[in-house]
Amino acid sequence: MHETKEYWSMTEGVFNCLFDKERTEAFAKAIQNTVKEGDVVVDMGTGSGILAMLAAQAGAKKVYAIEFDENNYRNLEKVFKVNGFDQIVLLNEDVRSVEIPEKVDVIIGEMIATGLIEEQQIQAMNNILKYTNLGCKTLLKKYTNYIDCVYNKDQYYGLQFPIVRYEYSGESELESWPLTGKESYSVTDFSKITSEEERVVDKTLNLVAIKDGKINGIRISSETEFSDGTKFWGSFAYSYPIILPVEDVEVKEGDRIQVKISYVLCGGFNNLKYSLNKD
Repeated sequence: MHETKEYWSMTEGVFNCLFDKERTEAFAKAIQNTVKEGDVVVDMGTGSGILAMLAAQAGAKKVYAIEFDENNYRNLEKVFKVNGFDQIVLLNEDVRSVEIPEKVDVIIGEMIATGLIEEQQIQAMNNILKYTNLGCKTLLKKYTNYIDCVYNKDQYYGLQFPIVRYEYSGESELESWPLTGKESYSVTDFSKITSEEERVVDKTLNLVAIKDGKINGIRISSETEFSDGTKFWGSFAYSYPIILPVEDVEVKEGDRIQVKISYVLCGGFNNLKYSLNKD
């Protein structure tokens, strides 16, 4: 008679983050350089649990791993148990409102979507920052958003798709070609509470064409700065560029292009507005 074992699977997004070696190794290096022996750590939206376990391996005395999704929560109970991490306290809570019973030395966790358009990183950080020790470190220190104008393929199977799309690394079919320089339009400092006013993006950027071509997209890309000073532009499952579709605009080298963009950081795509005009 064979022993019956219970098997489980993660959601695709959680598994992709774990499987993304470039992302995981970048976070692992930053954790190793940030978490010290005896630290109390919070991992926001722990997902696969990999960052919480890396923090424990780095010497954390206790790691509060917070996971709102009940399916992931049940999976994580098994993951932490089978790997022997008794110092990880798993909480099935909303990180935007959870109460931490002691002061925190390091905040890790990644609830990032490119441009801080979606997900809840700011709301989560604003809550957890209320429970920090003096000198607390945030693994994600700074997040800078950039815009440039591009031509990107928008025809598939003989049909045109002028829709928001994503530029995954290593996927040649999703490659885009820059036609202007790149400029930053917002910087968020995760080491402090972000006010409602600071969440509002309302920018006009004046870009210059660097070559002749046809612009049909505005590309948003983002750079992460970790607490140890290392920087990361993104990967297959983290902060990959977003292409916002626009009407075709023919440009010559030196032409000036005006881009307007407005939204509330971590407020969702429904509040995003943008436009492009050639002077």
